[in-house]
Order: sequence, then C-alpha cells, then structure tokens
Amino acid sequence: MIRIGVLHGAIEPPNSNSNDSLIFERGKKLLEHFFNSEIYNFNYIVRNKPFKGDFDGLIILGGPLISRTIHEQSKNIIEYIKDKNITIVCLGLGLSGENFKSAKSYFLDIESILFWKYVYGTSKLFSVRDKLTYEVLKQYGIDAEVTACPALFDIDGKEQTPTTKEINKILVSIPDLTAKSLSHMKLFYLTLYFLWYLKRKLPDKRLGVTFVHGYSLPQRIIKKFAAMLGIKTHDTSKRSLDAFPELYDYDVQIGTRLHSTIFFLSINKPSFLFNVDMRTEGFLKTIDVPSARYTISGIKNLVNMLADRIAENDFENFNNVSSDITSLYSTMKNFLRKIYLFYNER
Repeated sequence: MIRIGVLHGAIEPPNSNSNDSLIFERGKKLLEHFFNSEIYNFNYIVRNKPFKGDFDGLIILGGPLISRTIHEQSKNIIEYIKDKNITIVCLGLGLSGENFKSAKSYFLDIESILFWKYVYGTSKLFSVRDKLTYEVLKQYGIDAEVTACPALFDIDGKEQTPTTKEINKILVSIPDLTAKSLSHMKLFYLTLYFLWYLKRKLPDKRLGVTFVHGYSLPQRIIKKFAAMLGIKTHDTSKRSLDAFPELYDYDVQIGTRLHSTIFFLSINKPSFLFNVDMRTEGFLKTIDVPSARYTISGIKNLVNMLADRIAENDFENFNNVSSDITSLYSTMKNFLRKIYLFYNER
C-alpha cells in the first residue's frame, strides 16, 4: 500500500469557506476516481497547522499557496519535511492575490524560492491552475503544467448543454469583507452599489447572493441591505459550494469570487467575473469569460453586459469555455496518470 498525505486548505469552522471546501472536495474525488484504492491510501490533512505521519509521498492540493513571501501553510510543510527525504507533487496550485509588476521579481524572499524549487525537484510533477502562475514559476526554473484548479471538474455531474433558456435567476458573489482596512471599506461601499445597480438594471429577475465567509459585521449589513432590495441570501461558509442544491437552480452568476465562477462554469452555466486581484487575473488569462474591474464604471459595464446578453439570449461565447474546460480536463487526467505511475514505479 502506498501512503500519500494530501495537504489541503479546507480549514474547519469557524474560519472555513465554501471556496476552499470546493477545491478539496473535487480534488479528493479526482484522486479517488483515478487511483486504485487497493494500491493507494490517501490521508487528507489540513495544512494550516503542524501535522505528523509516515507517508511515501505528499500531494499539495490546490489553493493560492504561492505567495510573494513564504505562506504560513508552507511553513508547516517545511517543518514536516525538514528531516525527511520525501517526494512532493503539486496539484492545481495558484498565486496569492497580491499585486506584482513582473514575473521575474514575484518572490520577495529567498525562503519562498528555495522552498518551491525544492518541492519541484523532488518529483518534477507540479501543476498550476492558470497561465499566470505558470509564467511566474517558469522564471524560477520550475516547469509546471497548467491543469486548472481541481474545482473546475465536476466528475459526478451530468452532461449539461450551455444555457439557451430564458434567464430568470441570477446568483451574485461578493468580496470577503471581514478585514478592517481602508481598502475593505472601499469594497464594502462598492458592494452596496453593485447590489443596488444590479437590482435596478434587472428588476424582474430573482437575485441571490452568497456569503462564503459567513456573516461578520460588514456582511450582516450587506445581508440587511440585500433583504431591503428583495435579494435572497445564502450562507455557504461551512460547506462546499456544490453541497447546496439551491445554487443549482440559478441560471447565471456574476460577482467577484473566483470559485463561484469556477463552480458555475463546471456545471456548464455562464458566469461574469470581476477582476479584483492576481487570482482572478490569472484565471482570465486561462479561460476567457466576460469581466471588468470592480469599480463604479466596471460594475456598470459588466452588469449592463449581462443585461444585454439576457435581453438577446446571447451566451454563445460560453461554448468556447466548455471546449477550454474539456481540453484542461484532458491535461488534468494526463497529469494524474503521471502521478500514478511516478509513485507506482518507485
């Protein structure tokens, strides 16, 4: 039996969120679908705290773990491997949301460079979720493969055709407003405007908004404001997005959350994404969906675009998105086969 420690970011409540849970649940299903359970024994480990165990290898599963300075979760991995000779595979990792000007100067500390180069050197099996992450790592001698995020692949889902019916229900995703800073105050007021303008532009549509981090004080205010506008609210903080049957009833998604877009695209429904940081920037370099900056003018532009598409029932460009996902799934399957053979032949 080959014992593999799978290090994931699905933190337990009260700090959990549905995005990390979606990555974990779908990544777990991919691994268990493609790997023989009589040969491979997967142990799923939350990487936000120190961990122990005797493993033949590690898989770092998804999330924006590649930060400009060493991530706290990476420190836990470093602590575990410091006295071990163990192989490590990366599956669908991405950059953090921090801004940077050049891929050549992405990392700000030597510790991050040494860590990721060491991880890559143990197996030469490193997959990333977007083209921007690929470009950054390439500058540091890491030749990754773009497989997309594991959350993009709904292997249990039924085949669905792209949306052609009338759009009646729209799901909205909003930023994490839990931090206390001037930038988050700006996001708070932009979110109030976003909900107001969307309701004003599409008054006859049924709207819902997800709260992937639960209800801190700013979110509670947003929730009350949404109720005043007649917008339904969904607390999705404690489980994966795909664990909420009511979300499947929505016809289209618009908002700031990357994994809300990933979830909708994975079930062959259209999504409109605000480009808010380098995570969304990387995704949009990989899969082209309608987008705009999260500003007053950007909100107007993207909401107006959605309203026009609904009025014209024009979602044909999402057929190309389905083709992109099919291609990426093929790459993901090939990468998983490489992992399988790598550990099976050792």
